[in-house]
Amino acid sequence: MVTIKDIYLTAAELKELKDLEFTIAKGAHYEDMPTADGKVRNKLILPVMLSNQKVRDWIPNKTSIGTMFRMWGDSTDDWIGKVARFTLTKQSVRGEMKDVVFVEKLAETVKVK
Repeated sequence: MVTIKDIYLTAAELKELKDLEFTIAKGAHYEDMPTADGKVRNKLILPVMLSNQKVRDWIPNKTSIGTMFRMWGDSTDDWIGKVARFTLTKQSVRGEMKDVVFVEKLAETVKVK
């Protein structure tokens, strides 16, 4: 039996995992989504495989998108199969302290001449 907690990956779900490593499972896409202020914004949806082998849709924030862009380039198709790690931090969101999900920047490979 599978218990669905939310349609999209949440910080609460990540808090239950021992290992926050993830793999980009499939190609990304954009979706129009309502925001808390009643507007509609086009958001990146990124399917990720968690350390418990569950594949979840994740809506990365701009900071995490920038981190992955710097690590892997601008084509999300090239991100498929790449491995990274989530990190959780407390941050003020609309005046309330909440757990926020970010991608840790991986150590860069040093090229030997």
